[in-house]
Amino acid sequence: MTIHGKLLSMKTLFLLLLTLSSLYAVPRTQVHMGTLISVEVNEENLSDNVFDLFRELDNRLSTYKNDSEISRLNRDYELNTSEITRKILVRSLEITHISDGAFDVTIGSLTHGAYRFGYDNERIPSKEVLLKSEKFVGSYRMKIEGNQVKILPGTIIDLGGIGKGYAVDLAMGKLQSNGVTKAVVAASGDIGCLSECRVEIQDPFHPNAHIATIQSTLPRFAVSTSGNYERYIKNKTYNHLIDPKTGQPEQYYASVTLIDMGDNTRLDALATAVSVIKEKKAIVMLEKLKIAYVLIRNNGTIIKSTMPSGISVTFITDTPTLNEL
Repeated sequence: MTIHGKLLSMKTLFLLLLTLSSLYAVPRTQVHMGTLISVEVNEENLSDNVFDLFRELDNRLSTYKNDSEISRLNRDYELNTSEITRKILVRSLEITHISDGAFDVTIGSLTHGAYRFGYDNERIPSKEVLLKSEKFVGSYRMKIEGNQVKILPGTIIDLGGIGKGYAVDLAMGKLQSNGVTKAVVAASGDIGCLSECRVEIQDPFHPNAHIATIQSTLPRFAVSTSGNYERYIKNKTYNHLIDPKTGQPEQYYASVTLIDMGDNTRLDALATAVSVIKEKKAIVMLEKLKIAYVLIRNNGTIIKSTMPSGISVTFITDTPTLNEL
């Protein structure tokens, strides 16, 4: 038995979604992919379609469901996947390349094996266990040819760092194909908006407070947040943001928020990657990709990029030292 189903709002603690009431219906919520999914759209049948999509993706991509495609791949090391699963694996490899390996879905031998995140027996692994688990991590251990996916024995695929963003993108596409122009889909910290919306970034040091508000007037808006207080074992030192190259938890940021005009899949994965990349390298990568960001260091200092036209970030008055780049 796992505790995955109990982790309903881990990333919800990061971002509290506040939509403009004049634009959207009352949000409907359901639990899928181990978290609370919120959908705001005027047509109730369309929100049902979005929930069905999340349910389908969870059944295909979850490592906590024994009969999912990913679990079968992890068990058999070879699988003829559905197109929807193939696409997320292809995107994962692309982002592994972009992030120089800081994001890597072959990390499962560490996250699921060594640390046991999401299970009743979560643990801080010994050095010996980490060294053994690290041998099974690396993008070279997964090959994709058409819909045929193969992994080397011992490899465990974990899509936890990209799956919710991917689901939000598919939901946005489904709504747009039905002519929807005003909607919000939130998979905890991964949020997609059609038309105006407002998102509050939680203060990572004070769970019941927020530190900034992001306002978007764009036709399509995407945001993803990750942080070291989201989930951990015993204390924040042993948080769930594991560096695939070292097997160690990240120690650079209390919170990472990435902002763009679309592509929640990329933002979700890169928020995970940035969490384990040294600051200068992370900023160079984000600037090259033209992704806006709000990085909160563990000492409370905030690093904020220039925002795209149509997006603004407002900080509360007692915000810690702010460096704007």
